[in-house]
Amino acid sequence: MRAWIQERLGGPLALRKVPEPTPGPGEVLVQVEAVGLNFADHLMRLGGYLTRVHPPFTPGMELVGRVEGKRYAALLPHGALAEKVALPREHLLPVPESLSPEEAAAYPVSFLTAYLALRQAQARPGEWVLVQAAAGALGTAAVQVAREMGLRVVAAASSVPKLALPQALGADEVASYEALPEKVRALGGVDLVLEVRGKAVEESLGFLKPQGRLVYIGAAEGEVAPIPPLRLMRKNLAVLGFWLAPLLRERGLVEDALAFLLPRLGRELRPVVGKVVPFLEAETAFQALLDRGHTGKVVVRL
Repeated sequence: MRAWIQERLGGPLALRKVPEPTPGPGEVLVQVEAVGLNFADHLMRLGGYLTRVHPPFTPGMELVGRVEGKRYAALLPHGALAEKVALPREHLLPVPESLSPEEAAAYPVSFLTAYLALRQAQARPGEWVLVQAAAGALGTAAVQVAREMGLRVVAAASSVPKLALPQALGADEVASYEALPEKVRALGGVDLVLEVRGKAVEESLGFLKPQGRLVYIGAAEGEVAPIPPLRLMRKNLAVLGFWLAPLLRERGLVEDALAFLLPRLGRELRPVVGKVVPFLEAETAFQALLDRGHTGKVVVRL
């Protein structure tokens, strides 16, 4: 079988013929149909992710494929960009029949992150939440999940044309980053911020109402700004860090998320698929991932 291999950190991917994996006890063999790419996959290839993986390795942590004729999604530390993958059966996630393979590959990371981040922040119906990068994979998921949780959504993006997508998904208010301060002031502040930009933390803290919460999910713009403690004290603000990977080991949390998501996926919730790239052009998919103009999830299709 074939798999994409990262032979050195920061280097290009190499398509190699490798032995077909043999499932061990409690494992299954997945015939991969599609792989959803995440910014974390890009960081892993550079050696800049929260957990460092030493080459050679196969990137990709989100896939959909067939097991014994039935379609499942799965999350794994890495290894998804291959024709077949062996993984523990307990890692398989149900896939609603109404989702295409591309949509199914786009749901696990983004929708589990959106739901669990809002849950960890104790989001309450009627609160205002600011969703950054609202036209991206996580942003489009967060807009929809927040709406289904009864929150009111301010969707922000880097340009005005991108705002049509989160608005169509149900955002109550939309604004470019340039216009965002004025928009938030008009609302009297927000209760929650889903922070994915990184460098705008201090500005984001200023958007919060007293006792507001900022959930730090990532630094997609490549900068990590310091968090000033006195800013937190003045308005009794809270900052929560969020990383999906370790939470996946807490079965109760995952089951709670799936109980919320699965009945709605393909109906009230719909993964937004952006660029779809053939398996043989995986490097092109990573280039699309880094294109600031892209929307939705970048998917590699086998």
